[in-house]
Amino acid sequence: MDYKIKNQYLELTVSSQGAEKRALKSSKVNYLRDVDQFWDRIAPFLFPNVGSLRDGYTIINNEKYYLNQHGFLRDQEFEVLNHKEDEISLVNVYNEKTLEKYPFKYKVIVTYQLIDKTLITQIDIHNEDDKDMIFNIGGHPGFRCPLYPDEKFEDYRLVFEKPESFSSPKVEKNATLNFYEPAAKFSKLQELRLKYDLFQNDAIVIPRIKSKFVKLVNDKNLGIKFDFQGFVSLGIWTKPNAPFICLEPWIGYADRFDTDHEFINKDNIITLPSLAVHTVKYKITIID
Repeated sequence: MDYKIKNQYLELTVSSQGAEKRALKSSKVNYLRDVDQFWDRIAPFLFPNVGSLRDGYTIINNEKYYLNQHGFLRDQEFEVLNHKEDEISLVNVYNEKTLEKYPFKYKVIVTYQLIDKTLITQIDIHNEDDKDMIFNIGGHPGFRCPLYPDEKFEDYRLVFEKPESFSSPKVEKNATLNFYEPAAKFSKLQELRLKYDLFQNDAIVIPRIKSKFVKLVNDKNLGIKFDFQGFVSLGIWTKPNAPFICLEPWIGYADRFDTDHEFINKDNIITLPSLAVHTVKYKITIID
């Protein structure tokens, strides 16, 4: 089921499946992508793993668990907790099927709030178990690019808050990451002009990003500001000739190609004590 919230500037459509954003519209444009032949998602949440696991499984407490790329939360049905004109909260709680894939009792609450020209997305992860819970968490919003008629993908650029120097790891054929063979290296990058050639090896991964926000703008400086304070990494992804760009804030990422499969050894793993809550949020501000 779809739900809507709105204010004088924006209207957001949210699905109960995965609590996924389906559209973010102003009077001029929908800023989020449409489902098409390139990708069947719009803005999923990634939990309890980000990216792919080597050989499709991980080991937790000496037991083997099989998890799909980006986990299972994006396919779970959420229920509405609160729904006001400009704010909505949805919740999903562990069940027998999730426990077969991931042996922890969790509750996830996703809250959306519109304030002026900004959409705030907040994810609260509750440990409902009597033991520590380990996980990664990420976002994967896909933005329409180009936004306006008579534009092309290459008219857009990413502008980072701070210069970024990093090596983006090679994405292996099994979708694991190889940090020993970087796919690309960047030095003091503050502005990245978009072109499809950048994504020949899948996503650009910034493992430890300094910036707390990035702007996606055209040559007239119209677009969005994307704030992701509290996240460690940023993935940037599209497909050849696809009319979108994904800005993906992560705590954690796909398995390293030489992983020992132990979930606890994954990069940036979060350990959450029993009955504690871990909160992350990101913001989309319209620049028009």
